[in-house]
Amino acid sequence: MGFVLNPKCIAQPGMFNLGSPQSSRKFIDLIFAASSKWANWDPPKQIHVGDYGTIDKKTGEFEKEGNIYEDVTTAEIATAHPPQTAAKDKTFEISSNHVRRTEFSLEPTASIPGIAEASIKGEWRFSSKRGALLVMNQPRSTYIPPKALLKKLVDVPELKDKYLATETFSCPAYSLYLSSGEDEAVRLALLATVPLPTAVPLSVGGSIQSSWWNQNTSGLFRCASDNEYSYTPLYTLKRIRKPGLLRRDSPLPSTDDDDDLWEDVAQPWDPLDSDGEEQEFEDEVFD
Repeated sequence: MGFVLNPKCIAQPGMFNLGSPQSSRKFIDLIFAASSKWANWDPPKQIHVGDYGTIDKKTGEFEKEGNIYEDVTTAEIATAHPPQTAAKDKTFEISSNHVRRTEFSLEPTASIPGIAEASIKGEWRFSSKRGALLVMNQPRSTYIPPKALLKKLVDVPELKDKYLATETFSCPAYSLYLSSGEDEAVRLALLATVPLPTAVPLSVGGSIQSSWWNQNTSGLFRCASDNEYSYTPLYTLKRIRKPGLLRRDSPLPSTDDDDDLWEDVAQPWDPLDSDGEEQEFEDEVFD
C-alpha cells in the first residue's frame, strides 16, 4: 500500500503548506529538541539502518548517498554485523515543548463509530507558541549492533563528513502534527475498521484496516496507516567524531567505546523562529 493523503488525514494548512521547507525543518527541529532523534517529514520515504548521507539544511530532510550493508567498500565489514530488531512497543509518542497531553473527552452528542475501542486516542493542548507532535502505532526499533561495527567504520573514506543512520523506528501507522501557533486542543484516534464486503471470515483471508480520525487540527496534520511496517517516522544519526582539543582534566578517549568514536548529529542550522526561518542576531555594540 502506498502513501495516500486521505482527506481525513490532513487538515487545512495554516501558514505552512506541504511543500514548504520551513514546515519540515521546523517540525524536525522541535522533535529533535524533545527527543534527540530525527523526525522524517515524509515517513513513507523509508530510511534504513546503515544509510548514510547528509541533511538538507533548508528542509531538514535526510539525503541518502549509500548504505554500508550494500556498498562494495563496506559490505564485507558490515554484513558480519547485521542490524538487530527490538521488540515492538504498543505506541511511541513525542511532543515538543509547549504541548501537553490532557484527558480525552468528546461531547455527549458526538457519535464516532469505533472510538471507544480505538487503539490510540488522546487530546493534546498546544499553546500560542508553535508545537509538534509525533505518534507511532506499534513501532519497532532496528539498530546497528553496539560495540561491534561502528569502530570498524571509522577509517572508511566514504563515511568521512557523512551522517550514518544507526537506528530507525518503523511502524504500520503514524500521525504527525505541526501546530498553527494558536491555542488549540487537538484530538486524535486510530480506529479499527473491517473492510467491506465482510462475507469472507477474517480468519480465512480478510483483514482489519485502521484509519486516523482527527479533530481541531488547524495546523498541518499528516497521517497514514497500513498493515505492514511501511513508514519510518523517526531515526538516529551519528557521525565520526572529529579530533579536538582535550581539557587538561579530561580523560583520554578509549577506542573500545563507540561513543568515543562517533557522536550524535546536531541540527546544521541556527536557532529557528516560529516560522521555521533561521534567526538573525545583530552584534551588540558596547560604548
